[in-house]
Amino acid sequence: MRREFTILLMTLLLLSGCESSDVTLGESPEIAFNAEHVQRGAMTQSDIDNGTVYVCGVQNNTTKIYNNAPITRDGATGKWFPATKRNWTEGSSYSFYGYAYNTTNGLTLVSGKDGLEIEVQQPTTYNEEAMIDYLLSYTFRVADGAMKPIVQLHLEHAMSLIEIYVVRGNMFDARLTKMTFENIYSAGSMKCTSQAMVNSGERNVWQTTPSGLNNVVYTFEPTSTTMIGDERENTEAVMKIMCLPQQITVNTKLSIEYEINEKVTPESADNFVAHKEEFYLFNYNPINYQSGHRVIYTATIDSGVNLVGVVKDWVNVDYIEGTVLPEID
Repeated sequence: MRREFTILLMTLLLLSGCESSDVTLGESPEIAFNAEHVQRGAMTQSDIDNGTVYVCGVQNNTTKIYNNAPITRDGATGKWFPATKRNWTEGSSYSFYGYAYNTTNGLTLVSGKDGLEIEVQQPTTYNEEAMIDYLLSYTFRVADGAMKPIVQLHLEHAMSLIEIYVVRGNMFDARLTKMTFENIYSAGSMKCTSQAMVNSGERNVWQTTPSGLNNVVYTFEPTSTTMIGDERENTEAVMKIMCLPQQITVNTKLSIEYEINEKVTPESADNFVAHKEEFYLFNYNPINYQSGHRVIYTATIDSGVNLVGVVKDWVNVDYIEGTVLPEID
């Protein structure tokens, strides 16, 4: 079944009939949050922990008022609250951030690090639904509680996303039989060494330390006939991997096995012929898989196979006047 990772972070904060005025400034004495709707459109996981974001908050740089507290969305207002609400205090300063994840299988939050340090063990066989995605927000600061703003938790991916698409050029039918992506690390620890401020234009900075051997092999073999489309948007020949950020080695390899219908004319009998191509990805990419980035490989099959790799920021939404809007590339 085709998975759509393009908007893997969050599709949209569906305000369920609420207008942007529902999340304007200064309307409530309660500390309220606005988080991107936590929906895993990419995998068949349910919403991240049933739509939960965890928030940390400090008052006057000393008092923890939220200690990894779960917040959930109020359908009536479109705001997110913890189970125990707190009011703003005039004259107090505040600092907040949040985090979310799709599964605890293979994910460990390091004790006492409040979501800023994690240990990851991605599956060692190709399984989209079991892959860990971890998201950390930027820091949101309030100089004076009397301002009563909505606390915008702009969550950002910590993992790298690798997308591999196989498309066909000017030819008769082509079908995918197997894809193999090999020689990467599946385990390691990640520590946020610098947490960016909201609206600063900067990014969260992660220090990643892989563990074990970089010898994991992910293999995708379709269980039914998978025809190769002529554009990235309509091909079913797709492999998508949530990857621990790491350096690409000269041994990191992509293998594509496919069959081309090499009949002479459209009226001729089908003549599917097997082919295989291998690519060492060190030659098609920057040297690193970086946190919060998507690496998109497109392999175009014609008389041979041409592979192109590009890197994009893994960003899906922006905030405009308190409303969350989708940004889809």
